[in-house]
Amino acid sequence: METISEYFEELGHRGHEPLLERITATIRWDILDGDEVERRWVRIEHGDLSTAIGDADADCVITAERAVCEDLMSGRSTSLAAVLRGAAAVDGDPRLAVLAQRLFRSQRATTPGLAGLAAEGRTP
Repeated sequence: METISEYFEELGHRGHEPLLERITATIRWDILDGDEVERRWVRIEHGDLSTAIGDADADCVITAERAVCEDLMSGRSTSLAAVLRGAAAVDGDPRLAVLAQRLFRSQRATTPGLAGLAAEGRTP
């Protein structure tokens, strides 16, 4: 399994996500590890992706323990499931937390509802 650092590095190199072409937003992950908080964010600019480390204003902040974030990024769990079971919290626009699922590798080809949402231009 790749690390969160490797995941965000790959995500930053991905460049463009066609199903997010109508989205312009910043999503930040606050990854909890004991007393430490690692902040990673993704900027989506009409489908173009960029990533960085650190604090930044965001339209949506997803907060969860490291293990939960690893499950989300690997596709073993979804952000909605994590929020419903209380393992993750969302601050800001919750629609972006759902759309962020498009960034997770195993969900890219298996989430037709999000593809339809993006294709219809129904974005936050």
